[in-house]
Amino acid sequence: MPFEDCICFRLGKAAKKVTRAYREEIAAYGLTHSQFFLMVAVMEEEGLLPSELADKTSQDRPTITGVLDRLEKDHWIERRADPKDRRSLRIYLGSSGSKFKTQILSLFEETNQKLLERFSKEEWEQMQSFLVRLEE
Repeated sequence: MPFEDCICFRLGKAAKKVTRAYREEIAAYGLTHSQFFLMVAVMEEEGLLPSELADKTSQDRPTITGVLDRLEKDHWIERRADPKDRRSLRIYLGSSGSKFKTQILSLFEETNQKLLERFSKEEWEQMQSFLVRLEE
């Protein structure tokens, strides 16, 4: 089998192109790719535990902690004590997250839509099915 037909190579190459589609736009906000997608996850559902955000974004917990630390330093998020369990901290939008929420979500939607326009509805459904199978 030729190198170019390796599934890992093809998925990696596609992932790099998708990442580039976002990179220039998110740089204007001072966010990295990981920070951007974590912010979209928080904007979609505030009040999650870091462990829940790790599961939601398919990242490991130590990685999430580091990303959250940087986002908190720049006021994108804030950690608040859980009213039911003061040992736990839940994640909410900070001042920067609230200020740029509309722009970040629009950027996410518009860029995603541009990428999805390359596929018919049936092709996208089939691709999602293939990706789910790979994740299993």
